[in-house]
Amino acid sequence: MTEKFAIISDIHGNYAALVEVLEDAKSRGIDQFIIAGDYCLSGAWPNDCVRAMKEIQKKWIIRGNEEIYLENLIGKDQSTWTDGQMQISYWNFRNIEKENLDYLLALPHTVEFERNGVKVHVEHSSKAFLGEYEFVHFSSMVLAKKYENAEVTAEILRDDVRKDLEGDLGFQKKIEELEEGVYIFGHSHVQWSYKDSNKNILLSNPGSCGLPLDAIKNSVPYSILTITENGDTSLEEIRVLFSMADYIEKLKKTTQYVEANVWSKVIFKELLSAREHMMFFLQFVEDYAQKIGDERRPYALETWEKAYEEWSKS
Repeated sequence: MTEKFAIISDIHGNYAALVEVLEDAKSRGIDQFIIAGDYCLSGAWPNDCVRAMKEIQKKWIIRGNEEIYLENLIGKDQSTWTDGQMQISYWNFRNIEKENLDYLLALPHTVEFERNGVKVHVEHSSKAFLGEYEFVHFSSMVLAKKYENAEVTAEILRDDVRKDLEGDLGFQKKIEELEEGVYIFGHSHVQWSYKDSNKNILLSNPGSCGLPLDAIKNSVPYSILTITENGDTSLEEIRVLFSMADYIEKLKKTTQYVEANVWSKVIFKELLSAREHMMFFLQFVEDYAQKIGDERRPYALETWEKAYEEWSKS
């Protein structure tokens, strides 16, 4: 029997986008889901996102890297949470329900299963399978510089990914070292896939459902994996239309916007441009802190806010 799976990753508290993706998948008759991590931080609806995932009956689901920021706050003295840098983590920790946090922290870091003789491997980051190859070619920072203000379509991105990977002999050698199967990951917020022509190997990053950073505006991505009865694999990359402007207006009405204001504003730039800004901002804050001689880490509230004022003018 042919099996189909919707692959979703990097929801980041964006419940509205998650709903759109789930509804689109279900409209295509898909009821099996592979979910590859990062459910909180940046969007203001972590509880709704977790509850929606709990309701999915047929799923393979793992932790991402963002969950560690909440785990590290357990048992800590909240009176010391006065810095600017970690405000988004503090807000999430204070607002996520304990049972939902416990659910996330109990998730495995990896999942493997087999369908129709094909082994499926799921990790949050491609580094587990490919080392640094993804991030050298098309991390969100690389794409932000590569495309700048260019209009980018899914077709342009797919063509560029294929050309980059087919021309990289080191990447091709890395593929040869993998056992046959499907490798699923997220983390980079860039939707891409690659199928090897010599071995039955399929790589899939569905992109970020909640915070896409692959330069394709006003849509949220996920992918559909098909495994046929005889073990053939194929992948369809989906983009669901989504109004980032409407979503931002909803975020502005939340306590997250008040309590993690700088972080939220940087996220707004990312949502509207579909490009990386946070990592560039963090680099700017570090340079700013060094320039004014502030050695406090995490960054003090005053340093964090003044650095944002300077950065937003550039």
